[in-house]
Amino acid sequence: MRKLAIGLVVAAVVFAVATPAHALECEGFDLDDGCLFTITGGDTPDLDDGYAVTNAVGVPMWDFVREREAQAIGYPISQRWTEGPFTLQAFQKVILQWDSGRQRMNYYNTLDALAHRYPWVELPFVPPHQVLEEDQGASFGAIIRNHLALLDQNEAIRERFLSEPDWLNLYGLPIRYEEREVDGNSAGVQLLRTQRTVFVVWKVPATGVTVGRVNLQNVPDKLKSFSNVVIPDGAKSLAHAPDPTLHAAIRSLPWIADGILPDEQRHLPLLRKLSWSSDRILSTLLVERQADWLQAPLDAEAEGALGILLAFADIPWTRKHIPQARQLLLHMLLHAPRDQWPSPFRKLLHKSWMRDQVTWNELRFADQLLEFAFLWPRHATDPSATHTTITAMLNTMLDMPFLDTFAGYENEIFNHLPRPEGSTDAETGVSRRAGGPDYTLTALHAFAQDGGITDQQALLFLFRSPFKPDVPPEDYAETLNRIHEGLNIRNRDVVTPLSGPVRLFLIHDHDQQIAPNTMDTIERVLNAVIAFTRQPFPNDYLALRVSAREDWGMQGRNNHTYMLINQKYVSHDASSHETQRILAHLIAHYYLLDYSRWIYEGTAVLVEHGVGLRGSALPPEAGHPDFFNDSPVNCPVNSIDAATDDFSSDCQRYLGPRLFLSLYHSLDRESFHNGFANLINAIYGQLYIYCFVEGVSCPYVPRASDVDMVIEAFTSEATPEAAATARRVIGRWYYGDPGALTSP
Repeated sequence: MRKLAIGLVVAAVVFAVATPAHALECEGFDLDDGCLFTITGGDTPDLDDGYAVTNAVGVPMWDFVREREAQAIGYPISQRWTEGPFTLQAFQKVILQWDSGRQRMNYYNTLDALAHRYPWVELPFVPPHQVLEEDQGASFGAIIRNHLALLDQNEAIRERFLSEPDWLNLYGLPIRYEEREVDGNSAGVQLLRTQRTVFVVWKVPATGVTVGRVNLQNVPDKLKSFSNVVIPDGAKSLAHAPDPTLHAAIRSLPWIADGILPDEQRHLPLLRKLSWSSDRILSTLLVERQADWLQAPLDAEAEGALGILLAFADIPWTRKHIPQARQLLLHMLLHAPRDQWPSPFRKLLHKSWMRDQVTWNELRFADQLLEFAFLWPRHATDPSATHTTITAMLNTMLDMPFLDTFAGYENEIFNHLPRPEGSTDAETGVSRRAGGPDYTLTALHAFAQDGGITDQQALLFLFRSPFKPDVPPEDYAETLNRIHEGLNIRNRDVVTPLSGPVRLFLIHDHDQQIAPNTMDTIERVLNAVIAFTRQPFPNDYLALRVSAREDWGMQGRNNHTYMLINQKYVSHDASSHETQRILAHLIAHYYLLDYSRWIYEGTAVLVEHGVGLRGSALPPEAGHPDFFNDSPVNCPVNSIDAATDDFSSDCQRYLGPRLFLSLYHSLDRESFHNGFANLINAIYGQLYIYCFVEGVSCPYVPRASDVDMVIEAFTSEATPEAAATARRVIGRWYYGDPGALTSP
């Protein structure tokens, strides 16, 4: 109790601020709200290394020290650190402690803390701690008198000690006086330990001292040589001055403004890249303070979240549309506290492939994970129990081998998981499959016991689902293994223009004959399609399934898609004109999936023609009237508009290609490609994510009609001449009237 009473009473003293004769000045780089002192960073060859003293996050460390004498404080020898509600920083002679509750600065009882918390540590020329018996039960006034009496043993130290008007705050109470023998002189060095420092007088000559002068030891400097003794090792790291080329909003972050530590340096590329990609997001995050978790140094979760936010700005499909983005994922990362993020989402953010450059399919994976975590429990009979089960289900799945890396097809597993029992969801239109989350969790546990779903097994979910109501969940792993045993899966990683890495898959039965140049042909056609569209390929993978029955086509919807081609096209020579034409048509469909047939087929035929893979009989001005299955076209109308709802005719598949081919031949090359890129961006500009953040409004924005989207794409950024031409062409083929979009 005696030791505690002294510390508490002394810590309660408030400082009186007086302007010193020789105030501490900045020796280094001026920061926005302080100074990066490089004078004490000399243990590295980098002249920009130092310790920052700032007023960041409401702690007025810089305001305090620049009103104090340099000789009393010394220069900083650490960065800040925190202990409970207190913020501390070490200087050569003192450690300062900011009390946030009482909004005041204290001189830290450095030597008391050393004695109480690290009693095994002995500092050279520092007397050991002692407790005075006469303090027992005494008043604070009596305790002060007891300790001041220790000064009577050395007049020089007494005079220096009491010459400081603020001695109680700056030094604390005297604790122990002793004299030590040096070079045969029994009082060769005279020492007074206080609560916060040590007074020393040398009576014999020694290097760097003046005999008889009273000095103060740099106690914090001595402590710094010990690992995690009073001063944490993490606070000893030297910081760099913020790069003046950083965006002003980034420089204003407290952990940037007070100097950049080595472990903080790795976060800067993400922030810098975000400032280059989207000033809108950067402003929302930092200026409008929509993400308070960025105000502190980034942890792994925050780093992952920032990477995902960067994806909104950096993926070509969303770059143009980010100012209008109101998706759930963005809202959650900006507004929801991180402790409210679902645990599977936190686990997802720790995946290395989610923390580097996030791709479109990775965003869709996060989208689907959030749908499961929040949407399904909302419609369950027992939401709390369902949420717990689904969380366990998603965490189990995220721990499986197939999610150690990510190729894109992994999204398909969500489509094949059994949904909670019931009919089609009225809000989302998603069909709920029989079985429910408990059923699925049992199945995933069965997979986990078998080693977990592998990459090769996950790919099979593109083609068929092992989840069937009549299959016991314990048998799912065995069912999938049987499917896998009958297939041969080849893969190749290629680097494509504009898109970067894309993984190619060729899947066929073991007994099927496959030409050795099939993968080469797929890669060559993929590169040709990307070069024509001038847009990144919208998938991380491209899967081709060889069929013994069907001719060719696309299977699946949205990005969860694979191509189907008959064995006859790839059994002997896959480089034939017909095989390449089919591949070009199928690859083109990846760009504009799940849209009306006139856009879906029209753009695919356009790409075939653009890469030179249509037949020579194709008229140069428009489409071929017999392109559909080499049979007469059933199209009794002359406009797409008239045939929009007539699925019994071929008009949409006939007039759509004619419209796009007419645009291709009527516009100059740049105007056409700009318009085509705008169309692709308009379709890929939104994620279909459900709103769940309480209090955040996520209004439904109706999708523009297909023709309005095409008109906007080919006219919004075009020259007046190109825009007028596009309107005439669209009016002709959509409405059957070239003047439909130009007449008053």
